[in-house]
Amino acid sequence: MVERFKPLELSCPSCGAVKTVNIPESLFYDKKFGHIKIKVPQGAVCQDHVFVVFLDVKGRIIGYEAIDLSISPTIEEPKEEIIDDSIKTMTLINFIKTLGFKCVAGLLHARLFNYPSYLIMNNGAKLNLDEINNVLDGLIPEMYKNSRSLKTIEFDDEIYPMATYFYSLVQNQRRNAFLMNPRKHVIQMPWELDLELEKSIINSALEKENQNEQLKFLAYYIAKFIEDVEFTISILEGVKKISKKELIKQLKAKLLTSTITKNRVNEIKDFINQRISATIAVKIQG
Repeated sequence: MVERFKPLELSCPSCGAVKTVNIPESLFYDKKFGHIKIKVPQGAVCQDHVFVVFLDVKGRIIGYEAIDLSISPTIEEPKEEIIDDSIKTMTLINFIKTLGFKCVAGLLHARLFNYPSYLIMNNGAKLNLDEINNVLDGLIPEMYKNSRSLKTIEFDDEIYPMATYFYSLVQNQRRNAFLMNPRKHVIQMPWELDLELEKSIINSALEKENQNEQLKFLAYYIAKFIEDVEFTISILEGVKKISKKELIKQLKAKLLTSTITKNRVNEIKDFINQRISATIAVKIQG
């Protein structure tokens, strides 16, 4: 009998690297309840990190866990992960280690672009939301801070033993919200753009040698993006409409310290649409 495989797009919770890997379908044949845990060795998705991916019995990703050592790939029932009550030493690296790279990027996008965000977890998980929200608030320029703090939605795992079913209920009720779970897995991103802006500035901040300064650099890069937005608005206020090509040309000529690309303009347009004025945003054509 020829072995069949199921492709899964995995995302490293430490650095955000993405790769599609093939998982044997036989893994799920006799699994009717519970979860499956697979250890992903270094080099399988990214060159630097080892992590665990959690699947439900239908092969859907429900979470990730970053780990420090891989001995061999294993498949077993996972113990319920409990997130630390607090992040004692708050650095960008610890922030990512606690929440996962893609969740941090998603939370940053949700806070910056003014989307509600929720952590969906069972009633045994714990998280210091004040600590997380304080970090996010410290990254956003004062005039764009908002009340859309990260909140929790709890469920009883005795009533909902299949977490993915509860996730679907929440997705139907909160279609405009960013949703994640305690296992560093993004459940829903309500925006069309990817997280290129957030991934780029997070990685740029991580390159700084002094870990205690990385969050400050991240805040600086966000402030630079806001400056790009404000300069773009000054251009748009003087025109009825402008093509992305022409806008990129004008921005490159004036914003010499910024990286202006088509993706950057798309991000600026979406920010203006979400936070400032849809009427101004629509002036960007193409």
